[in-house]
Amino acid sequence: MNRYFKIKRTEEGLRTGKLVVNGLELRTPLLVHSENVILYLRPEQVRATNTKALYYDPIVLAKELGKRDLADLPDLHRVLGWQGVLFTTSGATEIGKLAKPRGYKANGVNFRLPNQGQLISLSPKKAIQLQEQSGADITEQLYRDVNYYAPVDDLAAAVELTGCWHSANQNELFPITGGGLEKLHRQSVDSVTGQQPFGYFVTQTEQIDSLAEIKRNLAAIIKLLPFESLRVTKTKANFEQLITVIRSGIDVVYSDVAVHEAVMGNALVDKGKRLDFTRDSFSDDWETIDSGCQCPVCNSRYSRAYLHYLARTNSSQYTSVILEHNLFWLNQFVANLSSKIN
Repeated sequence: MNRYFKIKRTEEGLRTGKLVVNGLELRTPLLVHSENVILYLRPEQVRATNTKALYYDPIVLAKELGKRDLADLPDLHRVLGWQGVLFTTSGATEIGKLAKPRGYKANGVNFRLPNQGQLISLSPKKAIQLQEQSGADITEQLYRDVNYYAPVDDLAAAVELTGCWHSANQNELFPITGGGLEKLHRQSVDSVTGQQPFGYFVTQTEQIDSLAEIKRNLAAIIKLLPFESLRVTKTKANFEQLITVIRSGIDVVYSDVAVHEAVMGNALVDKGKRLDFTRDSFSDDWETIDSGCQCPVCNSRYSRAYLHYLARTNSSQYTSVILEHNLFWLNQFVANLSSKIN
């Protein structure tokens, strides 16, 4: 697979770079939205918001499609008609909900999909093959997922097993786990031997309950990682958390902020402020969502009064229109962050 990553500049933790995958050039820091956006918008609408990459979880996908066999997962590039890049998780978080403690073995993990009954044995190698089969351009090594605040023994066991699952010939994202414990972080990084992975996926970030702890934990991990390697993490659907991890030096962030805010009825404007168009104050407001925004919605001159009408009449269009704006606005916000140090 043709892909490489190159860092351009760094400043006060924030760094910019270029990620090239199969001939497609992506600027970092890069916000990667979940494939849930396709539930509300056509692929061409998503691309029009300057969205160039999506992420998904193959285990969640199998559950949603009612698959009994993971080998039956479709290629999402073909199904969605997606011409951008597809990142994928290994499914570790979802598997953690489905597998019993004794399901984790030195050669992989055993679990059952809900209501299917069939026992699935997933090795680290098969996990990568599964992701590639379903269309992933950037894949992640399987790891044992435990909560950030789990007991030390559980965190240590997860680090040890994840390290055992690493293969020297893999060129994927290697998961860094260990809660907030620097000793376990170091053990996790040191378990990578032989060929250096394409990048590192910092797990558990979305489980942390404060921005201060996120910054502390990422700073401790990042100082252990090779400077030139791609850094990836996943956040909650929270704008403030998203910006925090980017400013901490993460290159790629998986986040569902755009969809979450749209489903809540909120349009993002002005440094992350939220507009809720159900409020009566918008009933005779003829301005666009954001006068400085060049998204397809604002360029079409949809007024706030029109959005108020859609919201109050429970129109199915409302979430889609707000999402289209939110995707463009978030992509532009992240691009503006990087432009300040270019």
